[in-house]
Amino acid sequence: MDELTASYWQLLLAALGLFVLWRIGCRVVGERPLFDHFPRITAALDVVVLPFSWVVAGALLRVANRVVGLPALDQSIKWLTALTAYLAGGWAVARFIEVQLLLRAEARQRDRVPQLIIGLIYILLMLVGLGVFMRQQGYSLSGVWLSTGVAAALLGLALQRTLGDLFSGIAMGVERPFRIGDWLELGDGRVGEVVDMNWRSTRLRGWDNATLVVPNSNLASQSFKNLHGESHVYAPWYFVKLPAEVDPRYATELLLQAAMRCDSVLKLPPPVVRLAEGGSLPYSYMVWVHLRQYPAMFRAREELFREIHKALHESGIEVAPEVQEMRTRRAQITSAEPPTLALALKSMELAAELTEEELAQLAARSEYRHFNAGQVLLAEGAVSDAVYVIAGGLADSSVLLPDGTRKELETLGPGSYFGLTAMLTTEPSFEEFIARSDVTLIRVDLDCLRAIVDARPELKDKLVELVKQRWDLAEAARAQSRRRTRRLSMRDIRLGLERRLYNARLPRS
Repeated sequence: MDELTASYWQLLLAALGLFVLWRIGCRVVGERPLFDHFPRITAALDVVVLPFSWVVAGALLRVANRVVGLPALDQSIKWLTALTAYLAGGWAVARFIEVQLLLRAEARQRDRVPQLIIGLIYILLMLVGLGVFMRQQGYSLSGVWLSTGVAAALLGLALQRTLGDLFSGIAMGVERPFRIGDWLELGDGRVGEVVDMNWRSTRLRGWDNATLVVPNSNLASQSFKNLHGESHVYAPWYFVKLPAEVDPRYATELLLQAAMRCDSVLKLPPPVVRLAEGGSLPYSYMVWVHLRQYPAMFRAREELFREIHKALHESGIEVAPEVQEMRTRRAQITSAEPPTLALALKSMELAAELTEEELAQLAARSEYRHFNAGQVLLAEGAVSDAVYVIAGGLADSSVLLPDGTRKELETLGPGSYFGLTAMLTTEPSFEEFIARSDVTLIRVDLDCLRAIVDARPELKDKLVELVKQRWDLAEAARAQSRRRTRRLSMRDIRLGLERRLYNARLPRS
């Protein structure tokens, strides 16, 4: 082997130069080096090329040593060449595993592997390379272990805190109570985003862009709250205090409408408003909302309180002051009532076509109906006896499928209505309407609405258009409903409406 190296040292030197050029091309040359284009291939080639390059470099160094005339260094150079080759092989294998893990995490859109785990892989494989080298050199691993046992014990005692951080980091890396990119709230109230976790500490970046370094042992020994990252829904709740003179149903409706108007608040699942405390003054209401992620909380909270302020201001309600046993100032007692029926009916889409006198006629024949969350507003198979307008709250419409399951069609909010198709047909309702939250309905008398339409024929086309839109919206659900229903055209709806109006004009015996 030595004679072969001495004879062809020029070729070995050229091979070493090619390796240097290979490393430069993989890491440096171009806007996107070769490694960025083919990470798996370059990492796999390094497993073979990197140890071989150290062998070639060691052989050339021995040739140069013979030329210089220092034969005593030849064995040491040979020994160091073998050691570096084995360590380089372990490092190259660890690098290949790291590339595989990073590419797999990127393909599955997961957070990257913590640096602590990557570091442990490098240490483990380089120790394996060292063990193979020592076994090849004739050293006994058990003898080395026993001879270094006392030194290891003393070293462990001296580095007790550091080793505690290391093993705490390993435990958290295996358990994974948080990931890179998650937001953590520590026990002392500090909040930060996890940007890295190494063998000694976990690094959090706060809202002020400062980095908080927390030793792994401290983090593992305390309780913390994981607020998660960008792909996790965040669901905070806020409390609003209102005077006891405000009707709780009306207050919850106002707060719910304010939350539904916020763009940053998710509509599914919908916001929830509840009276949290009514045993003391003022009353406290809880507004529970769902946000896309924790970092969106600040903007969503500001938007929510702006909409609540707007809703309360338009209704003439002030946020209640804290009431103590002795009042320090004379406060104006707030008296707020739900809007009149005539004002509430203006939220109907058909109301734009009605005069104030006609709205007053409808209001005189209408009344408020209150329902709790979960109550059935109109059962599937029942015939509606009136038109119902949602004045406050949310309601779900659904149909029963042939397999016995129920499919939700849509969620209706304030201003939506149902039961209008009862003016066209006496068929039972193929939909079921259930209160998702506490709901306030306005029951509008059908005969009064028919009389208004009969007196103003131009309203007929508008009514037909509204009914047709609602009918087409649920057409897909009708096809899956347990009842077969014929698809209605605009002409069918217009003829049905004229027939019902004609029957309403006939004298009743």
